[in-house]
Amino acid sequence: MSKLALAIGALVMAGGAMAQSTATTNSATANANVIAPITITNGQTLEFGNVVAGAGTVTIAANGTRTDSTTALTPGGQQGTIRAATFNMAGEGTSSYAITLPSTDVTLSDGAGTPHTMTVNAFKVAGTGVDSLLNTGVLAAGVATLNVGATLNVAALQAPGAYTGTYSVTVAYN
Repeated sequence: MSKLALAIGALVMAGGAMAQSTATTNSATANANVIAPITITNGQTLEFGNVVAGAGTVTIAANGTRTDSTTALTPGGQQGTIRAATFNMAGEGTSSYAITLPSTDVTLSDGAGTPHTMTVNAFKVAGTGVDSLLNTGVLAAGVATLNVGATLNVAALQAPGAYTGTYSVTVAYN
């Protein structure tokens, strides 16, 4: 075979291999679905009730029950308002969500300066469709209510007064 015949054969084979190696469609579809944002609003405030100084703790469970580690609780009808906080949520259908509670101490103050403070910590959550161990939940038909409890730390010589403070609860779709 001549060199010219080999060269022509190679060009013919290469030409065939170079024939259409890509293709483009004239149309394709892209879709998106925007879901309702998840929202959370305050319902009821977290209320520890009336307590007495006593170097201990007062805990409001997420179900609203109150216990203490000392004699910090007031007797009988002088307990004041006692309740877990509630938060109302709304969002998309039966979506799952994560709950973020305060992970550091929250300071309550009576407004009279540093010695007139107490801390709140050990926040806990409960509610329908809530896993209180994992701090997750599932919206039922797009709504849910969270109940939040915590522990109040009372000093032995805690100054009398009305103490208040703020904290945040965050929810986000999983």
